Amino acid sequence: MIRPSVWLRLLVAAALLLLSTFPSPAFAWTVTFAAPQAYAVGVGPWAVATGDFTGGGGLDLVVTNFLSNNISVLPANGDGTFGPASTYAVDSEPFSVAVGDLNGDGKLDLAVANVGSTTVSVLLGNGDGSFQAARNFVAEANPAFVAVGDFNGDGAQDLVVSNYPSNTISVLLGIGDGIFLPPLSFVAGQNPQGIAVGDLNGDGKLDLAVATNAGSTSVSILLGNGDGTFQAGRTFDVGESHPTYVAVGDFSGGGGLDLAVATYGCFGRLPDRIRAARERRWDLQPAADTRRGQRPHLRGCRRLER
Repeated sequence: MIRPSVWLRLLVAAALLLLSTFPSPAFAWTVTFAAPQAYAVGVGPWAVATGDFTGGGGLDLVVTNFLSNNISVLPANGDGTFGPASTYAVDSEPFSVAVGDLNGDGKLDLAVANVGSTTVSVLLGNGDGSFQAARNFVAEANPAFVAVGDFNGDGAQDLVVSNYPSNTISVLLGIGDGIFLPPLSFVAGQNPQGIAVGDLNGDGKLDLAVATNAGSTSVSILLGNGDGTFQAGRTFDVGESHPTYVAVGDFSGGGGLDLAVATYGCFGRLPDRIRAARERRWDLQPAADTRRGQRPHLRGCRRLER
């Protein structure tokens, strides 16, 4: 009769053999890319988004040009390359862009946050890759980031904008034809920047995750009431100062939405750390740290206040 300890050693040996024969895809899988190709856009390209603006089934590009006060749209050729850019004027210092069907015609439109002004520019798409002239809607001073979602459940897409110096977010409710109502203002924490939209507490209503900056180490969660308004923000620590970008997704495979937060050494630097915070029934677990590269040099950084 074989003793239990012998069986245990045999099972361990068999497991090690299987692991060596079939390595884990998480460790064996690699990603490679072709050499980059450059495309001419405007001056000071800052943010980029994708969407099928031509209706051809490919992903086209839209780029905000911070220093030339316009955006560039590059149509996809279908083979990973892009055609020449078309340029559209917006308001002062376009900083971020969001894509969505803002007037319900089945064609993708654009919303651009203009940090050098008080406005969001809305450009309605024609469905052939071209856009109508921008129409500007007032948010608050220095709107930095914009996102799209149906926050009042009426089937029309609304806008949410982070207002960096005023410590607020503005919600502009859409009436379904590309027109937006005057903004509703909600306190979001110190110097709000990146915004992510998702149902974070599983009640079927869209909520907001807002990265706050200027010395804080937190993200703010604002739960939606389903009527276009939001509850007071609750902050969660991410362990590093200057969280700037936030994304939502089920990163743990647990069925709940999690957060990934990029932190800056200061505004305008490339992100050096990614922190993920798992959402579970509204309470976030402590952030996990995934380091990429060295911490950026902090001297000479430009703050966004005007």
